[in-house]
Formats: sequence, C-alpha cells, structure tokens
Amino acid sequence: MTRLTDLAEATSPSLHGNKAAGLARVYGRVAVPAGLVAPGGWISACLGDEARAELDRLLREVTRRAEDDDQLLKQLAAMLDRIRLTASQARQLRAAVADLELGPVLMVRSSSADEDGTSLSFAGVFDSLINVEEQDLEQAVRKVWLSAFSPKALLQYRRIGRFPGCDRMSVLVQRAIQPVVAGVAFSEPSGDCYVEWTAGHGGDLVAGLSAPTGERLSSSSAAAPGWRQQLQASVKELSEGGSGQDVEWAWDGQVAWIVQVRPRTADLAGQSAAAGLRIAPLYEGDAHDLVLGQCADVYTRIRSKRRIARAIAISHGARVPGGWLANWDRRGSVEVLTAWSRQLPHRLVIDSSPTERQHIIDSSELADTVRTLAEASPEDGEFAFLCREYVQGDLALLSTVAADGSVYVESSEEGLLAVNRGLGSAHPMTLDALAALVGPDQARTLESTTYEHARRLHPRTALEWVVNEATLLFVDYSAPAAELTAPDNQSALSGSRVLSAGVASGLVQVLEIDDILTASSIAPIISIAQSISAENEALLLRQLRQRLSLADSGVIVAASRPIAVLSMLIGVVEGFLFEEGALLSHLGILLREAGVPAAIVGTGNLPHEGSFVQLVHGTVISSPDGRRLPAGS
Repeated sequence: MTRLTDLAEATSPSLHGNKAAGLARVYGRVAVPAGLVAPGGWISACLGDEARAELDRLLREVTRRAEDDDQLLKQLAAMLDRIRLTASQARQLRAAVADLELGPVLMVRSSSADEDGTSLSFAGVFDSLINVEEQDLEQAVRKVWLSAFSPKALLQYRRIGRFPGCDRMSVLVQRAIQPVVAGVAFSEPSGDCYVEWTAGHGGDLVAGLSAPTGERLSSSSAAAPGWRQQLQASVKELSEGGSGQDVEWAWDGQVAWIVQVRPRTADLAGQSAAAGLRIAPLYEGDAHDLVLGQCADVYTRIRSKRRIARAIAISHGARVPGGWLANWDRRGSVEVLTAWSRQLPHRLVIDSSPTERQHIIDSSELADTVRTLAEASPEDGEFAFLCREYVQGDLALLSTVAADGSVYVESSEEGLLAVNRGLGSAHPMTLDALAALVGPDQARTLESTTYEHARRLHPRTALEWVVNEATLLFVDYSAPAAELTAPDNQSALSGSRVLSAGVASGLVQVLEIDDILTASSIAPIISIAQSISAENEALLLRQLRQRLSLADSGVIVAASRPIAVLSMLIGVVEGFLFEEGALLSHLGILLREAGVPAAIVGTGNLPHEGSFVQLVHGTVISSPDGRRLPAGS
C-alpha cells in the first residue's frame, strides 16, 4: 500500500503501524489530534526493487551477527543514505497536510508495525518529532524512517532475534499540541487509572529525564474539573472493552488529548476456555485483559515472588506445577467450570481474596467451590480467582548452598507444608542418594538450579521441591530474613519503588548522567534540531560500554534517572537502581518486558560505587564495603 491515509481510517497495524492503528480505533471516542499516515511502503517506493532487496539483505546480516561488523555497517549506512522522499511523495504529503489543515506546526511520529504491540512495545526505540514547521516536513519524515534502522533499533531487533523489515515503519503526521501538562496513564479494566504527569511536554517524562507527580483517578468518584476530569472520562471509555492500556496524553489548557494508546506489554491475552470463562497463565506473561478483583493482592504477591524463581528452574530443566488466573462470568453456567476442571490436575489450590486463600480441593470440586466463593463475594460481574496445581508428592526436599560451597539437601516424608510450619522433621540427603531416587539427570538439575538461585536471588536461598512418582518438581523458594532485614554489615534502603519486578545481585557501578547521555535520550520525542545521528548513536553505545566495566559479571547500574539510552544495557547488566523516575517511562516498560529488575530508591539514596547490593522486588540491601554474604552464613 502506497497511498496516504487519514488517521481515522488507518486501522491496519501491518499497513499503518500499531501507533496509528491504536489511535484510529479510538478516534471519535476520545480526543485524538487530527492526522494522516504515510505508509511504510513508501520506503520501498523511493528505493526501487533492487536497492530494497539489498537493504533487506544487509539488515538480516547486521541483526543476525552477535557483534557489530564495521564493513557491513558502512554498507548499511551508504544504503540508508539513499532513503529520501521522491518528488511525487513530497507533493502528496504537502497537499494532504494542507487539505486537512494540520499546519503550520506538526508532530511527525513513528508508527512501526513492530512497536506498541501486544507483546513488545519498542518503547523509545524509534523517533517522534514535535514542533516541526511545514517546510521541514520531508526532512522530519526521513529522520523517522531512518530511526527504524538506527544502532539502538538494530540492537533491540538483535536482542529479540528478528530483523527490521523495510516497509514496517509508517509515519504519523498530526497537528501539533502545545501542552501545559502532559503525562502517562495506566488504565485498568475497572476504569480506574494511575497517572504520572509533568509540566510541559511528556517527552522528558517517558524518556526518564524528569521526576513525575503521581496520583490515582478512581472511576467511582468524580475527578476535579480540568485535565483530570477529561482524562478520567477518556480512560473510562478506553476501558469499556475490559482491557488495561498505557495511555500518553497532553493537556493544552482546554482539551486532554490522547496521543498514544499502547497495550500493556510482556503480556499474554486472556484465553477463553469456553464462553463465560477466561483463563491465562498465572506466572508467564501478564493477563491484561482479565479482571483481578479481590485476588489482586494475592496474584501480585505470588507472581512477584515466584516468577523469576520458576524461570530459573525451568531454564535448568526442572519441572514446575501449573497455575492459572481465571475469570468466571457468574451470570452464566457452572458447566464451563466443570468442563475446564476435567483438563486440570487432580489436586488444586484455589485463592480468591486475602481471606479466602489456599483452599485445597479435588478438581471435581472446582465448580462448587468457585460458585460458593463467588456467591460470598461482594463484587458483581466476572469473578476472579487463582487456580494452582497442588502437588504433595511422595517426598519433600529442601536444597541450599552450604558454607563450603556444596549443595546441601534435606528430605521429609511429611510434606513441605509441615516442614515450613515447623510441624515436620527433615533429614539430610546426599546428592548420590537423590540420584538413586530420581535419576542422575534430575539430581544434576536440582544441583545446578540451587547454585543459580543462590547466585541470582540470595546466597542463602532454600529451594522447595517435591518428588512425585520419581519425578522432581520445583515448587517455591524461601530466603532468610535478609530479604527484608539487612545483616549486620548491610543496610536496607527504605521507601523504594519497584520499577521492574525481579531479583538480582551484584556490585554497583555508578553512571553519571551527562549532557551526551541526556541528549541521546531525548530521541523518543524530540524537535527536529535535537535528533541524534546514527553515527553519534553508535559512538554513544561504545562510550556507554567504556564508562562501565561491563566485562565484570554481576553489575548493578546506579543512575539518577531511567533515561532511554540505558536500554542498550538490557541483557548486559543484572539490574538498575535510580534516584527518581516514572513507572511508565520508556526504559521502565522495556525493563519489565525483558524481566530485568529495577528500583527507584529516592534522591540521595543510591548505594556507593563498589557496594554489593541485593535487589529483591524493589527492596534494596546494600553492603557498603562491597563484601558479599558468605554462602550458608
């Protein structure tokens, strides 16, 4: 497709990009600035078939290789230099802008088919330009096109194992807004939302360059007149489909404009088991289309603790019990619950609220149990509950790393529940004895998983296992009180916020945010005079790696703000600590997608250079002398 499209009609993510398609879907329902879309097919049209094929080849080669190849990058740079609007394209663009009366000042924004999707956001990776004068429109469109192939974008594509297609970057041109206040809002299916905002443009906020003001807007109470009232109404409208969204907005003194609607990422959409019942995995992904209801706290607590631990266990070959979040439409039939129960393990644990927890039942009892819990619930509509596989097994095991560095195992025939509550006894078991019971491969899995948890979670982590019919299953883990209470030689930082959940440990390297790093992070929303060239961006990446000793393992980067350029360190360092920052900053979104732990600790609270820190779901424990806790101490 090679024609310009009015934003209201640009509903195809593949043809118009996800940003434009997202706004087109809500156009007319909420206030969206008028605009048009130049399709990604224009890039091929300005190159020609032969050059386009060569560009595809170069992009595949560059993103396929683990390290940069200078010769390939030079060839790619030469090819990208040929990407320019044709005279015909420029005439069409100027005429359409005039017909829609979008000028004299414009926003020229990326709308890639790869960004703002349901599983990946590419937040802050591509360029969007504000306050573009009409005479600079063609130059601005070219800058956005080229951002699809920048070093930062290629690094992200390489990280996820894909390459950027030539025709996937459309460009959204809209009437510019001059905001008094701008920010982000995280909407919930209920219509409530959490809002972070700042004065002026929201670019500094999402780029991590400014500290936000945060507040909640409840759908059950009227918001104050002005932008809050209008934003509340827009969020309620966007939540009518029962899904949560990341919303970027701007208030120009009269209208709260919606400038971006992004699905929550790192998500798995709710899956319908049948009409009247929606389910999603409890631990993998985020069920952004499902209601959490009264089990929200339980859901968050279980996931935040076990998600990373399960991922580590699975990566080492361990089996894990299943778990699901379910929404049952109580106005419908219980037969859907009965049908689903036939697909589930024999024994289950059901949670529906902080007071209705750990109901251990047979799967045949699922329908009656859920119906009883739903009838006692004060909420209407869909009833949310957690359903987890309960495995008692033939033998319970606990494993940890001992003071001498070996893996120590205890076993009990009385079950994990009895052992954890101090009601049962446990006895030492050698790895050889375990191998005789479950086989050498599973014994090695327990050993390697225990070492990895000690390295990544806590050196004194105790892992909980169950042996069921000669099969080893990883169930949970527990850490000593040091998770929340620091040992004698350590201090816990209070008042920190979780930017990205997870567990990490390592030595702190403090990164000073200077003008170069700041300038590079303005790219997500920039003026045409502020953009950074591909050459400078590649140089910046090399400088960033030189400023930090990334050859060392276990690095925790500490910086004042979650600036966007730090996304280049995802997969390179263990975690991040920031003094201030927005929960919905572009870097925050990317960190949550990648599962990289990060916390906001408050101004003046960053640990010192060389400190050894443990980051446990936002709780930061620091050892100022850089010493690690001895294993088993």
